[in-house]
This record gives sequence, C-alpha cells and structure tokens, in this order.
Amino acid sequence: MENITGREHLHQQNLNMVLQQIFNNQTISRIEISRQLNLNKSTVSALYNELDEKGYLKEVGSGESTSVGGRKPVLVKINEHYGYTISFDLGFRHLHVMGNYINGKVFFYQRIELGNRDIHEIVKMIDEQIERSIHNDDTRHGLLGIGFSIHGIVLNNHITNSPFIDMKDIDLADRYSAVYHVPVILENEANLSAIYERDFNSARDKNNILAVSIHKGIGAGIILNKQLYRGRNGEAGEIGRSLMFTNNVDTKRYSKVEDFCSEDAIIEQVEQRTNRTNLNRDDLVQMNTKGNQIVQEELDNFSSSIAKVIYNVAISFAPEEIYLNSPLIEAIPDLLNSILHYNELLGMQTPVSLTPHSGYATLLGCCSEITHQVLKMENYDLSFQVAE
Repeated sequence: MENITGREHLHQQNLNMVLQQIFNNQTISRIEISRQLNLNKSTVSALYNELDEKGYLKEVGSGESTSVGGRKPVLVKINEHYGYTISFDLGFRHLHVMGNYINGKVFFYQRIELGNRDIHEIVKMIDEQIERSIHNDDTRHGLLGIGFSIHGIVLNNHITNSPFIDMKDIDLADRYSAVYHVPVILENEANLSAIYERDFNSARDKNNILAVSIHKGIGAGIILNKQLYRGRNGEAGEIGRSLMFTNNVDTKRYSKVEDFCSEDAIIEQVEQRTNRTNLNRDDLVQMNTKGNQIVQEELDNFSSSIAKVIYNVAISFAPEEIYLNSPLIEAIPDLLNSILHYNELLGMQTPVSLTPHSGYATLLGCCSEITHQVLKMENYDLSFQVAE
C-alpha cells in the first residue's frame, strides 16, 4: 500500500512540475518541458495528455524544428478559459471587485462606493457580484475560487481583528464556501500586496522582499525565502502599530506610527490646520497642485516620517527590495522622490520602488493565492504572465 502511495505522490509531483512549466512560460513545447525537468519524452507526453484531458492546455501553433529537421514541436500555453476566480478588497470607503481567468488575466474590475453601509449590506453587494459573474461566465469549469483582501488581521482564514469594518456575525470563509462549494481564502491586504510583487511584478527573481501598504493604516507584507511570513497569530508586519516618540510644543509622548503618517492621518492634520472637513485624497492632490502651503508642509512631514519607517523595516529585515503600495504617493509622484532623498540622507542602501496600479495589487495577490489553492500547488512558484 505504501508503494502505491509513493508512486501516486511521484506522479502528482511530476504532473505539477509539468503544469508549472506550462504556467510559467508564455508558450512551451513538450520537448522543452522534457529538457527543463530532465524527464524522458514519453513520461512528459503522458503527463501532458493528462493535463490536456482536464482542460488546462491550449495548443497555439508550432515552434521551430531542430537543425537536423523533423516535425515542428507543438507549442502550448495555459487555457485561460479553464475557469475563473473572483476577488474582493473590503476597503473602508470602497469595495473593489476583480475577476481573473486561471492564468491571472483580468476580465472584470469594478470599484463600488460603500458610504455608511454595514457588513450585512456589503455582503449583499458581494453576493450580487458573484451571481453576475456566474451568469456571464464563458469558461469550461466556471467559478473556481473566491478571495477576500482584508484590512485587518487574518489567522487560519478567519478575521481576528477588523479595525475599519465591524464584521458582526459574518464569517466570510464559512459563508461562501458553503454556498458556492469552492475554495475561499482570506488574507491581509499588505500580505497580498507582497504576493502580487512576488508573482506578478518585478520581484519574481527575489527571495526576500517587503511590501509597505500605506492607506487608512500602515502595514507590511513580508516575503522570506519566497514564502509569505505571517508571524505569531498572523500579526507580522503590523508596523503601523509601532511606537514613535513625538515631541511638540504641547506634549512629549509615544504615538502609533499610523496615527501621524498614514494617509488618513495626513488628511486629518490638513483638516485641522485648514478648518475644513470631509477632505479626501483627491482634495489633497488638487490642493498640492495649486501650491497650498499647509498641504505641502504636511506632505513633507509625511515623506520624512515614511522614510524613517522604511529605514527601520529595512534595518530589521534586510530585504532585497521594498515596495510601496500607496495611492497617495502614486497620485503625487514627487513624494517618492522626497522619500528616496530622505532615505539617502539616512544612508539606506535598500532599493525602494513604487507599486504600479496600487488599486489592483491586493486583488491580483488574492488571485494568485486562490489559483495556487485551486491547482493544489501551494508550494510551487507560479509566475502570472498577464497582470492587466
């Protein structure tokens, strides 16, 4: 019995490696797979045929024949219409929704204003989005998995702390797995931003990176040896809760980092100094463009504070690169130049990059997590070819 189990395990491992080769290349032939994996041609052909019968593959033409002639090899890629996943980012102000084919290609994205809706109303909106995706589905196997990007702490696929949305009695994983009978994953949004950098973006060849997410709060996603590090109780990367000594005219005290250099903290400080209310990121951008001195002073304070935060995490974790996921910095690119200038003054050597299309990053990271689980390839590196 053990012998059979061993053979089955080896077969599944080889099957996964062949699928990984096809997934991680735009197009590839059986002969190239055989070379890459050092498996004989007959073994690769049998595994190829098994994947083809399951609908994972799509033949896309012929490659070049060898120098001695012979039949041209058939080129194959992942069949994007095998099925799809749907992901949700539960932000404080917006619900972001994305649909992805199995290869990561985006076929749907929407941002929905939440206003003052509670979690029960938000769940109804999520239900509507899923049902609409099922109604419009044109894939072979339909909905494969559902993912949620959470602005809070997640442990064992359940939310343990949600500072911005009261989850009340809603357990997203249990609810949606019971209704749709597909894998459902929940993950912290900063962690998903780091996964996006690893699997979709420029960090594919790096082993150790940090993704610093600057929104209503501040968090860090940590990739160590290409694996997501969650820490005790899923609390790794909660850098917004770190303490920083503040010294002003009125008081000397310790404050949480996110209390004075998150995006919301900057907005609040501008509101206090300008006697205005209900400002948002777009207002800051416009006021900065018009040369508002108060806004520019607060943005300079933001840049210097974030530079110190980045310096501290760089010293603590020594990553190969740090990525900033910040819609505010993306909207005002000069902020990145200021941060890099401050980091240079501090003597920091770690490269710092801005995550492009920051609104998509957590959803694409979510897509990667679900896809790994759907394919039962959690421990395999998958490089998604199509981010947009």
